[in-house]
Amino acid sequence: MNNTCDGLNVSQPLERKQRLRELIDINREIHTRLAEQSIEDTLNQLSSVVKSSDIIHGEGNITDRAEHTSEVMRDAQLLKMNHELMSKVFQQSSLMGSFSEQIYQNAIRQAVATQGEDDWKPLTEIACSIARMARAKSSMLGAYKVEVKERIAKERQQRKKAEQAEEKQPERVDKLQRKDKGANKLNIVGGQLRRLLNNNSGRPIPYYKLIIDPKNFMNTVENAFQIAFLARDNLIAIEPGEDNYPHVRLVHSEEVNSVKETTQAICTLNLEKCREMILFYDIKSPMLVIESNPDE
Repeated sequence: MNNTCDGLNVSQPLERKQRLRELIDINREIHTRLAEQSIEDTLNQLSSVVKSSDIIHGEGNITDRAEHTSEVMRDAQLLKMNHELMSKVFQQSSLMGSFSEQIYQNAIRQAVATQGEDDWKPLTEIACSIARMARAKSSMLGAYKVEVKERIAKERQQRKKAEQAEEKQPERVDKLQRKDKGANKLNIVGGQLRRLLNNNSGRPIPYYKLIIDPKNFMNTVENAFQIAFLARDNLIAIEPGEDNYPHVRLVHSEEVNSVKETTQAICTLNLEKCREMILFYDIKSPMLVIESNPDE
């Protein structure tokens, strides 16, 4: 007896799936004849498919569908096809001019219009007689039961305060030794810079105008390094000028004795900045020229 019952339980989902498959085939046939038959015939055929689908929904329960998910997938496919077919019917009716918003509006006005105020009661009675409560289909509830997990509140751990590290300042770099490999370039730049400043009556020279080589960006970078070394050794000072850009001047002996530490600053130097300063200072040729030395 149990084996017979088990056989019926297995055959029922398979039978429902086969019936859904037949409804899908009917839906496709209606779709192919959509342009050949009237809209009324199409709607009647589609209504028959929907009613047959509703009958299948009333059979079985969610437990059966949880074990036979292919039935749910086929049901969803049919629902989607019905929706698409209905959309095409509305589109076709609109193209044929059988539906007009103005005509629909006028029909409603005629139904409620009276000599005094509009009477919506007749239209309401019609709507209530054909309206049905929407029911949730079991296929919309999912194929599997989901257990809600209990949420356990976790205690937030207190964040340990990090011990304040001892503040360290960068060590002052010792002055460049004149016997080092790059000393020759530094001496060349220093000599050229002193002559340029003396020829300028000791007035400061714009920093960007001094270092930029308008035809060679790498020379510009090299000049910027050499000027930085001279400023580190307290041989020159770089200060804001009247144009709000940095200017370079010589350092007097009394300043060297009074200033024990140099102030470090960051200066922007890239191709875009170089092009901007070339136009700003009308730079035609470099002021500093470092001749290459094969011994270096």
